[in-house]
This record gives sequence, C-alpha cells and structure tokens, in this order.
Amino acid sequence: MSRSKSIAKAVLLALALAFSATGPAASAAEVPDVEISGNPIVGAVLIVDGAQEYFEGCGGNGDPGYSIQWLRDGEPIAPDPRFSPYLHVVELDDLGGRISAVASGSPAACAGRKVVTQETAVVEKEPLRAAGFTGRGVFELLGRTHDGTLMLYLGKDTSKGWKESRRVGPGWGLFTRFIAGGDLTHDGIADLMVENTSGTLYRFPGTGDGGFHTDNAKGTWEWSAMDNAIGPGDWNGDGPNDLLASDATGDLFVFPSQPFGGWGAREKVGHGWDVMDLLIGPGDWDGDGNVDVLAKDKTGRLYFYGGDGHGGWTTARQIGQGWNALTMIGSAGDFNRDGFNDIHGVNAAGDLVMYYGDGRGGWKGVETVGWGWNIFNGLY
Repeated sequence: MSRSKSIAKAVLLALALAFSATGPAASAAEVPDVEISGNPIVGAVLIVDGAQEYFEGCGGNGDPGYSIQWLRDGEPIAPDPRFSPYLHVVELDDLGGRISAVASGSPAACAGRKVVTQETAVVEKEPLRAAGFTGRGVFELLGRTHDGTLMLYLGKDTSKGWKESRRVGPGWGLFTRFIAGGDLTHDGIADLMVENTSGTLYRFPGTGDGGFHTDNAKGTWEWSAMDNAIGPGDWNGDGPNDLLASDATGDLFVFPSQPFGGWGAREKVGHGWDVMDLLIGPGDWDGDGNVDVLAKDKTGRLYFYGGDGHGGWTTARQIGQGWNALTMIGSAGDFNRDGFNDIHGVNAAGDLVMYYGDGRGGWKGVETVGWGWNIFNGLY
C-alpha cells in the first residue's frame, strides 16, 4: 500500500450547531474539512486537522477556542496525562477498534458548536518483517551485491517461487549492518535500519513500493557497543515493533520503539549471549502468538528461544546443527506460502536454501530455491 493510503484521513460528518449569542449559525458549505490525520496503527499519533481553522475566533487570552474528546468505537477515551489532549497516541487498548473525535467550541464564545469526525479504519499492529517491503504481505528478500547495490526479490503472491526482482539502488556498501525489522515508524510500511562504520545506526523509512526514503534517515542512541541485532517485532508487548541486540559482554537488550518515532531506554533481557554469533527474528516460530528468537552459536548449533509476549522468555532448546555451512542466514517470511515463516541461507556453492518451518517450532523440509546468490554479501 502507498504512503498516502496508509494515512487514516477522516472526513467531516456532523453539522455545525448554532453559535451562542456571539454569532450566527454556520451553514454546511461554510464548514471546512475537519478530519483525523495519522495512521490507525498501534504507536502512531493521531491529530484532528482543520479544527483550529474551523473554531477560529472562538478563543483568546490563552483559550485555544475548542477542545477534543477522542472516542473508541463511539465511547469516550480517557485522556493520557503524558500527552496533549489535542492528539491521541494509539495504544494496544485501541487494537481492533475505530477512533473518532468530537471537537467542541469554547463554552465562553462558541458554546454548542461541535464537529464529529468520521471513524478511522480498524486499528492494527505494525507489520512485521514477514509482511515485506511493497505492502503485498508476502515474502520479499533484500540482497546487497558486492558493489553496494541493493536488490529486492519478490516472492509470488499466492504460491511458492519468485515473481520478479528489482534494483533498489546503489551506495549501500557504506554500511556494515542491516536490520530489516518491519514497520518502525508507525505508518504501516516496512523500514530499514543500517549501521555505518562509526557505529551510528540510522533508520530509512520505507516508501511502500519496495524503496526507502534515503533523504530522511534518523540516527539513534546508545548503540555503538552492540554486536548482534535483529528486529523481532513487538518484544515487550506494548504494541510497536522493537529491536533486540547483544553487546560484546553477552548482555542482551531490548530497544523499545516509542511514539513520535523515538526510542525508549534499552532494557536488559538476557545474558550469556556472547556464545552466539547470529540472531534471527522469525516472528512467531512456535505458534503461540508471540514473537520468538533463533540464535546460532559459534559451533554452528541453532537454538530456539521462545518469547512470552511481555519481554521475557518461555523455553529454549536446540533445533539444529551444522549451520556454519551456510552464510547470510535469516528469516524474511513465508516463502512456500503454507502460513508459516521460513529460514534461508546460502551454501558454499552459492545456492539459496530454504528451510521450511512447521509453525510449531520445528521443520517440515528443506529446498534449494535459487542459484548464484554468492553475488551478494548480505541478505535481509
């Protein structure tokens, strides 16, 4: 879906009621558009566009002239004291509902004058990595060639296999780490995190058609000491997608995503991870509804670590060995279209090999799905 389609725009539904004694009633033709702007996605920020213009002249001396009451499925939402009442930060409580707003004129000058917006689309969570970069919701794999060109390979819409490939653009050889963590900007479009040689991590917002806004990169915080990193999805259970990363001492941290495109302080969620040289974010690997982590140790053994949906763990077990025979190992979604995410890697011959997940924490087969993939030095 395009960026414009991802923005939840609500149009004016209700009529303007009569002014108080300060002025005449307004006709429908005089009412400008008053609408909700923002994305109905957990973590996004909604505002009411047009209200300030519509209620112009209703305030003064510090009175903005109008107030906003936010609604979920027609019921009032208690204001969050952390934020301005003129905006609404979409939270988990809103998931599955529709948001609207009532803008009311100041009782002192415009009593009785109200505008009710149309409801947004149903509130959803941010798409995970498996949703792809073009909004189709299917397997898509980014590859970086040795000259720094980024390519996008699109899986078929409804069946196993490849649909086409696209050239995203050159110049990506400047970066040492890539993290494809799904939507990290609360707009319903998958983004890309990259780290440069100085250890600064940047976020490139996705365009929704397989590209990235390279002129709008955002640098991040306390990151330079991180070794392995992934975007697992919503790790701590508050709705928005997060990052997980381990440092050289083996401590594992979650970097929680915050409203307005920011990041919260990192929180330690594990230790002893220095025995691992690769983290993989496969989404929900065991079918319990929570995102999980796979990790490869330095001897080539692959382990499953179950997430509990609240920033902690359920169980850990070994699920494979001999994975040092592969490079560029990762997870980009459901390649064979059976409803379960898969794991990919490239062998010494340059073959792209797909390991199919069974949705219960195990495997249901392996298959070579491409040749000549040694032209890349990274897959994301």
